[in-house]
Amino acid sequence: MKNLVYICIAIFMFSCNSAKNTQLMVPKVISEGDLYGSGSEVLMSQNTVIATKTEWKELVAKINATNQTLTKDQIDAIDFDEESVIVLIDQQRNTGGHKIEIGETYSQNGIVYFTIKKTHPEGMATSVMTQPYYLATIPKTKQEIEFKEAE
Repeated sequence: MKNLVYICIAIFMFSCNSAKNTQLMVPKVISEGDLYGSGSEVLMSQNTVIATKTEWKELVAKINATNQTLTKDQIDAIDFDEESVIVLIDQQRNTGGHKIEIGETYSQNGIVYFTIKKTHPEGMATSVMTQPYYLATIPKTKQEIEFKEAE
């Protein structure tokens, strides 16, 4: 009888959905780096998910406004029936050497979290206007998506 009680307790404990699931939604990078248009792209700092081809084309037009940052193959490779695009755009910087990317991805309580990792240059850096960006695809999901700054 005691064994039955222990088994029931064990099943109950392991069925709780409060633990982090880190084996979820690994982003596939489309492009990352720096925009060098000195702000002519008119892109505000943002972390967002693009779910439609129309939104994607609007973003691509802004990113490619000054320099051909994304190629036609990169633009057309996304199947919005199966995928969404994660967009991370940092603020404009006065020097080079800055980077923005996804650090960790996990799911907790029905929400998918993407941890944003920002790195900055140590010491001397190139004096040029840059705007770090990161674009990646993830499988389409109905779960809520939230972005968190890495600590």
